[in-house]
Amino acid sequence: MTIQMVNGYPVYAVTKKEVAYHPSYFQQQLEKWVEGSKKDKLSEEELESLKKRYNSANMSKEESIALMGELVEAGIISKGRATAIYLGITPLDESKINPIKPEGVLTKCDDVSGRNSHAFGSWGGLGTMLGVGGLDSYKNIYEYSKAATDVDVNKSQHFQDYRKFLEILQQLKA
Repeated sequence: MTIQMVNGYPVYAVTKKEVAYHPSYFQQQLEKWVEGSKKDKLSEEELESLKKRYNSANMSKEESIALMGELVEAGIISKGRATAIYLGITPLDESKINPIKPEGVLTKCDDVSGRNSHAFGSWGGLGTMLGVGGLDSYKNIYEYSKAATDVDVNKSQHFQDYRKFLEILQQLKA
């Protein structure tokens, strides 16, 4: 175990030597993906092939991850963007972050006191939500991210890629 000081507070960290590391299913799949040459849209043949295998109206977690892998390998999204979408990451405008402000970094934020303090508030985690979802789950996270961020959603590459992902999911809806 290592101890580091961050802003005067001790931070304890363990290493793989001390605690066995078991990557998540998503992480295991992510490590296998090879990014394809970047492109903006799928060909009609690629889209038809995906339609035969996926129904975005009702996808399991494994199907959702497999589809992301195919889109990474097709060059539609990067591995980093697939990770951000899957984890429900909301980008922030770092120029507006006040490091001496103790209550956090989001400029559009409600009072979080009294809530369970984990990554997705009272949602119980994106993985749980996506376990029974698909297109609607990703739309919900997209709308939440738009409301919670202080970046220009129309100019942000994250949101542009996310919209591209949602368009494909919409096309795969049976």
